[in-house]
Amino acid sequence: MRLFVALVIFGVLHVSGCHDWPDERVTAIEAQNILRDLSRIETIPDPNVLRPDIYGSPPKKFKQMVGGGEEWKLIYFCQYHTAEQMKQIINEQFATKLFDEKGKSTNVTDYTVTANPATNQLIVRCPLEQDIDAVMEIVKETDIPPIQVRIDCMISELYADLTMDRETTLFIENLFGEGITLGGKLDDKGNLGSAFPGAALRDPARAKFGLKVGVNRGLPGHQFKALVDLLVSRGYLKILMNPMLDVVNGQSAKIQSRQQVPLQQVTYTSSGFGGNIILGTKTEYADIIDSLEITPHVFADGFISLETKAQIAAYLTPEGIKQTPIVTERTITTKDNRIRLGESLIIGGIRKSEKRDVIRGVPILKDIPVLGLLFSGRDFEERATEVIFILTPSISTGGRRNEDMVQELKERHASPLTRSLQDSVMDPLGTKARELEHKRELEQARHAQQTSEAEMTTARLQAIETGQQVEELEVQLEQSKARVELLDARAQQAEAQAQKAAAEAKQAREDLQKAKENAEKPPAPAPQGAQPKAGDPKEQAAKPSQGKAERPKEETKRPDQPSPPPQAGSGTAQAEKPK
Repeated sequence: MRLFVALVIFGVLHVSGCHDWPDERVTAIEAQNILRDLSRIETIPDPNVLRPDIYGSPPKKFKQMVGGGEEWKLIYFCQYHTAEQMKQIINEQFATKLFDEKGKSTNVTDYTVTANPATNQLIVRCPLEQDIDAVMEIVKETDIPPIQVRIDCMISELYADLTMDRETTLFIENLFGEGITLGGKLDDKGNLGSAFPGAALRDPARAKFGLKVGVNRGLPGHQFKALVDLLVSRGYLKILMNPMLDVVNGQSAKIQSRQQVPLQQVTYTSSGFGGNIILGTKTEYADIIDSLEITPHVFADGFISLETKAQIAAYLTPEGIKQTPIVTERTITTKDNRIRLGESLIIGGIRKSEKRDVIRGVPILKDIPVLGLLFSGRDFEERATEVIFILTPSISTGGRRNEDMVQELKERHASPLTRSLQDSVMDPLGTKARELEHKRELEQARHAQQTSEAEMTTARLQAIETGQQVEELEVQLEQSKARVELLDARAQQAEAQAQKAAAEAKQAREDLQKAKENAEKPPAPAPQGAQPKAGDPKEQAAKPSQGKAERPKEETKRPDQPSPPPQAGSGTAQAEKPK
């Protein structure tokens, strides 16, 4: 009867159409469709749409009449820099800065510069055409393609921790039958504590775990308990972060990753003086931030300067006897690092090693071999960490084709199960896999060939440059030889001229000496009755020579000055005596 009623109710519901009842198949299908649609990576249609031709037009200058006066204007489409940057350059180059008595500066300009960010257009107004030409020259020289720099950063952190903890619990009743009790203290619950604790003093949670080995015998009042608790912990951490940034020369770029992680903190609550310590846990959240901020400056000599600020953080670092995760943070900041493009530079690193060893025990007894384990406890810990920051700058080659990037992302996000099922159905013989492998080998061979060709081209260029340098050095050497020969010839000529001048000076001195001797020597008296013959060439030759020799001794006579009387002993007086 009940089965019949159930069938009737089911039939009524089916006939009446309970369409509002949720169907799990529909829900599953809709959810699957939504997930598939949202996870699909589509290629951007027409990613390389050409820009309007007006943006490539050359600079345009023209003259206008405004307010009854002439003025010149320049319209320029900035090609590689923003209009605001070009405006700032023009203002700094052509503005006149005046200072008042208080030292406040004021810019005085005879022009106006307007930047249009929507079209990256620059509009300049100047009173003279020469000013427009000067502005245009500055704009053409400064609006050049900037260098796109790619910075690969590798941050490596290594951490290792080793701890060894030994605690001893010792309790002896009625020692030597004298009712002496030796051992640790009892808590409120009657539990025996460690007589020689290890790491439990700095980490109370340590008392909850470990392996105790020893002896526990005797009756109440005659107990003997000697337990040694040993615990060794080892842990390590490896972090490798490889952020990458592309940035224009002189601009700053920053990449940052932030994560909030829960941290369990142990709390201690005491029931009073000398009472039990109640352990608890409290959850707090900490920020784990990994970031990289770089500003590159490329120089003409092929080097690049990097202003760097890098930070790496971790929360899985094992620490202490419990190997509890702790939060660590490493930061490095550098203002200037010069490095050649394509080379790697370790801009900083930290290496730190720590070791601690604490032994607690009874003097003298703790130093007894083997037996000293019962009268001592030990807390040993050693940890080491190393952090290295490596930067590799290079010239960026630009973007990639959208189709290639989309295909790579599809392969990365594809499900391995779906991929294997599709390959088994569409390519059961593995032809596609062999083609892909062959294609990969061809790409590797092509890449190796391109690399070798690039190296050969570089070597060839270096050889050409070296040959040119050798030729230039040979030309300079020949020029130096020619200059040396010319200087030698000039030196020889100067030496010959000096020798000739010295000879002429010597001859002149000799002639002057002879002339002085002839002038100082008295002339020989002429024989009586001897008259010089007219036309005697010797006598005529002697007279001019005497006149020339005596000429330096003659005084310059003025026309109104009378002639001095003839001196005695002169040749004329001697010649007139016979008369």
